[in-house]
Amino acid sequence: MAKSWLISIAGVVFLSGGILVYVKSSGQQETFPTLNVVTGTIEKQAIAVGKIVPSHAISIKSPIEGIVGEIYVQVGQNVNQGQPLVKVSPNPTPQELTDASTELMRSEAELESAKQKLANLDELLSQGVIPSNYDEYVSARSEVKSANADVLQKRQNLELIQSGEALIGDKHLTSTILAPINGTVLNRKVEVGEPIISTASSQAATEIMSLADMNSLIFKGSVSEHDAAQLTAGMPVILSVAPYPELEIKGVLTKVAIQSEKLNSPDATDTSKSFDNGFEIEVGELQIPENVILRSGFSSSAKITLKKAQDVLTLPERALKFEGSTPNVLIRDNSDQGFHQQKVVLGLSDGINVEVLEGVSLNEEIIDNSMLGRNHG
Repeated sequence: MAKSWLISIAGVVFLSGGILVYVKSSGQQETFPTLNVVTGTIEKQAIAVGKIVPSHAISIKSPIEGIVGEIYVQVGQNVNQGQPLVKVSPNPTPQELTDASTELMRSEAELESAKQKLANLDELLSQGVIPSNYDEYVSARSEVKSANADVLQKRQNLELIQSGEALIGDKHLTSTILAPINGTVLNRKVEVGEPIISTASSQAATEIMSLADMNSLIFKGSVSEHDAAQLTAGMPVILSVAPYPELEIKGVLTKVAIQSEKLNSPDATDTSKSFDNGFEIEVGELQIPENVILRSGFSSSAKITLKKAQDVLTLPERALKFEGSTPNVLIRDNSDQGFHQQKVVLGLSDGINVEVLEGVSLNEEIIDNSMLGRNHG
């Protein structure tokens, strides 16, 4: 009985020793997730969100008030400078018509009076009663010319009020609005029969339509103040457009706003959004493929390269281990822990990968710190 008990104890001790040896040997053979130092390119970029718009777009408004009589163009149509766009039919009030007619009759009466006075003086001049340089005679001739001009102006004013057409000298005034530029009709905001307010009114003038040169497109967007501080005109830009996610369009940064419109807006009463101080930028010289059609308003984003490091040693940022603000990498060795820390000097970072200036060499094997458990932290 005692002999069996001793044998049992010896077996337990032997088994426990075997387990201990196995566990110890397993710990010595622990493997760590690693990665290699490689060469690559690191770019620091600013991202702007905005849209594609024409570089030159204008609003068409009428210089006279009235009613839309005819519309000669359609949305999307290409027009040439001087081409008729819209005819505005005057819509004078009865009071305006009465006033214009009365003014014309008054001017005609003054002209008749001036002519009669001059005729009387002409008679005296022919009889030798007065000389040709007689003051009253000179004034009478001047009054006739002035009265003639006044009648002509009042008649033209009445014609404009009634029909929207008038002839002044060799120039034909018309209420037909002509295209001021070559371009494309982007939109039309009125229909035939609608009343419109003129640019001469104290109220905001009615926008009839807008034209733009669609052969010259730019990107307009905004960046944060931190990025704006590093931007200068001439930087290369890569655009991506929402309808063509795989397409990259090259361009050049042409404008960076001097001030933030949102930050300096006097009516920005919502203080919860005071941090939103984007600076507007413009990107031009777009290299658009011939088979791609861009439309005004397409959503787009721009990547602007701020700094670039090519063919440098790089590591994923996740592999780094920081002691305070000092970056380190973990190098495998034969110590009990299995690795040691190596201080490194970092360069440019794109938020994912980082340039390593000192501390490692090409193809050196580094332990991935992000994959280690807490016991190795």
